[in-house]
Amino acid sequence: MKNESSKSALFLMELILAVLFFALSSAVCARLFVSSHVISRETQEANRAAALAQSAAACVQSAEGDFEAAAKLLSGSVTADGKLTVWYTADWQPLNNAANAVYCMSVLPAASAEQAQVTVTQGDRILLALPFGWHQPLHL
Repeated sequence: MKNESSKSALFLMELILAVLFFALSSAVCARLFVSSHVISRETQEANRAAALAQSAAACVQSAEGDFEAAAKLLSGSVTADGKLTVWYTADWQPLNNAANAVYCMSVLPAASAEQAQVTVTQGDRILLALPFGWHQPLHL
């Protein structure tokens, strides 16, 4: 009888260790899934920010540095200090104001002529900063 109880206790101990191992493994796997989801979301934001910044730079370049013309192309507005700003929703649709905006793209003219910088932000977090320049065509 004593031999059977020691076998049962040993089996119970082995079962408890197996359950603890699987619980620990599932916790690690859950953490990996959550972190991969966060990395995926951040990558999508960075890709979208890069595409919008390149588009804004191309609009300013094609408008030969005219921020008002570029603002019309980008559905944005130009502030009194000359900064072009476009506000976006969570699914990257342009907005007219900052009331419900999640993302903000701003184009700031640089100190030197024919240069600017596009910055895409989410709140206080900078997703992308892209400096660019353009050349004024010679008119003969």
